[in-house]
Amino acid sequence: MLKLKVAVPVTLVVAAAVVVAVLVRANTPQTAPAAPEVGPLCGGRFRTCGQGFAGYGWSVRPGTLKALTDALKPMQQAPAEPDITFVFYSAGHNPEAVAKALRRLPGGSRRMCGWSSDRGVIAPDGYHASPDGVVGVLSFRLPGLRAGVGSAEFDETDSPGSSAALALRRAIQDAGMQPGDSQPRMIVMSTTYHGYEELVLKALDAETGGAVPIMGGTAAGNPAKGLPQGAVIANGKALRKGLVISVFYSGRPFRWAFRGGFIRTSKSGLVTAVEAKGRVIREIDGRPALDVYDEWSGGRVAEAIRAGIDMNTFTGLYPLCRMLGSGNAAHNLFVHVWPAPDAAVSRSLVASARVAEGDEVYFSEGSWNILLNHIGALARDAKADRAEVPLGAALFICCEAVLKNIPAQQRNQISYLLNKSLGDAPWIGPFTWGEQGNFPGVGNYHGNVLTSVTLFPGSAGCSE
Repeated sequence: MLKLKVAVPVTLVVAAAVVVAVLVRANTPQTAPAAPEVGPLCGGRFRTCGQGFAGYGWSVRPGTLKALTDALKPMQQAPAEPDITFVFYSAGHNPEAVAKALRRLPGGSRRMCGWSSDRGVIAPDGYHASPDGVVGVLSFRLPGLRAGVGSAEFDETDSPGSSAALALRRAIQDAGMQPGDSQPRMIVMSTTYHGYEELVLKALDAETGGAVPIMGGTAAGNPAKGLPQGAVIANGKALRKGLVISVFYSGRPFRWAFRGGFIRTSKSGLVTAVEAKGRVIREIDGRPALDVYDEWSGGRVAEAIRAGIDMNTFTGLYPLCRMLGSGNAAHNLFVHVWPAPDAAVSRSLVASARVAEGDEVYFSEGSWNILLNHIGALARDAKADRAEVPLGAALFICCEAVLKNIPAQQRNQISYLLNKSLGDAPWIGPFTWGEQGNFPGVGNYHGNVLTSVTLFPGSAGCSE
């Protein structure tokens, strides 16, 4: 078992935690996503939105340049350069190749923000994946909206928090604003999988006074493809150890929803021992964490271990839960846990978000059909808030553990359910290794097995 003492620098401790998680993912069977039996190699749609426009596109065509060319085809109808283009790509596409291809294509100087996605992407016309990889884009220019993108390497400063603050300042300047001007209405972020999400959120809250909602996802890695901790894209540059931030200014309000689709049970306990800055849970109620977790599951965890089932996927339906806030501002923050690599001896759990000694955690459970229904309700609830605000475009973010537990033949239902609420608005969705979002009345948090939808405000007159 990994032994860490108090004197170890925070950076090394967090890095050690991520090494534990990456080792588990590296030893998890990496089944290639099945290509569709029959179907097009690319797709997408463009629509006008008053004086603006928005569009999405995707491609499973082999070759990064060809795939990006396909995915961006719908935007050839645009009368002007977009304010921002989100770019997501799965294994089969090298991040540096993605960045290089983006620079080579027409509009290569466009403002770009993106990150690596696990297995595939989801779009209005369905779930798309291929052994050759997939690329998905969302691009828009919406009236009254101003965007900026900034990035920073984690090694560029003396701490992850300082890198986050630097990336935010660069994004603000890229939007033509200055720190100290009016606050952004919304921040969208992604970090590579190095365990710094909570530190990044803390730094961004310090810079904004906690007044700006932050939505995002942790870039997905693929150890088998030489990308164990994912990568992010910022304005034509790929970063394998850093973060990307996009800021949005608008006179119209944003709408969003962020939560998990699980049932919190009454089974709970206090975390009494952690390692690696809360990314390894040693004890719950003074007992080995894995033993307590298995008892809460009714023995299902031990049975799955004996059966040789992929525990990263299996435990995706049984996260731990922390309760945040109270009353009308009460929210569930779910944390994905699974047996540590040495669990046979240590009886510890690896966590994909930080858990502190003294935290009360609850056992939660779900099923693939509950998760699907939750996705439909998520978009519906986001759109119902301030329903008078026109919808320009949307960004959907979903944990890869949620995707893995939805049967392959049911994944197109994600699009159907989102479209019921989002209508004709273009949108795109990556699958992430951690999710960041805002709980109204509570603040910005990092968790797991979560989904979010961010609605970008449009204007009257949006049409196909």
